[in-house]
Amino acid sequence: MPHSTLLATPPIPVGKYINGGPFHLDTIWTTAAAGIVVLALGFYARRKATSGAPGKLQLVWETLIGAVGDQVEQSLGPKYRHVVPLGVTIFALVLAANWVEILPGLYHNANYAPSPTADVNLCYALGITVWVITNTAGIRAKGFFRWAKDFFGPIHVVEHLTRWLTLSLRLFGNLFASGIMIALLLAFPIYFFPATIVLSTVWKLFDMFIGVIQAFIFALLTILYYQFNIEEAH
Repeated sequence: MPHSTLLATPPIPVGKYINGGPFHLDTIWTTAAAGIVVLALGFYARRKATSGAPGKLQLVWETLIGAVGDQVEQSLGPKYRHVVPLGVTIFALVLAANWVEILPGLYHNANYAPSPTADVNLCYALGITVWVITNTAGIRAKGFFRWAKDFFGPIHVVEHLTRWLTLSLRLFGNLFASGIMIALLLAFPIYFFPATIVLSTVWKLFDMFIGVIQAFIFALLTILYYQFNIEEAH
């Protein structure tokens, strides 16, 4: 491609920051949108719940809760069933956030909305939240001094301190790469329009699958980190 053409190519929009600060408006409103979608579907499923033949939405929720419940019982035991809502909420929220970029027409200056999980700051917030919750569970289960002995052990201290970071970057890397691919496909010149539409549609379908996998991994690691913190170190 000629140098002049490269210079004429409009930059990929990155959104707006509040007064030039660290708060990214696109991340804030897309995260809020994802949260509203999860809450709305949850309340709607609760209102429509029946003991008879379940509807499609109720069936999805029951399948999700059953899968997370089985994982919690296998990893932690029946007495830790209270972890199920945590796992389900994290899965649903991360999945909704991952799928925001699939919806057309939600971004101001383009026809896609950036996934908030493609912003490393949200991923950091999710990772730190999980880190705090799981370590708080460890303190409650073992007491502060036994928890601290395990946490600051010479073999495990680096792993314990960096779990939130690895959890965050794993999610961020996959979603950021997917968002870049969609943006690049949509930035192609107009004479490639039919091909870019086909390619972007195929990629979005693949991206939906990746979003499910990443949400599942994030929720699964949350449950595993919960387990690691309440068990004795070996």
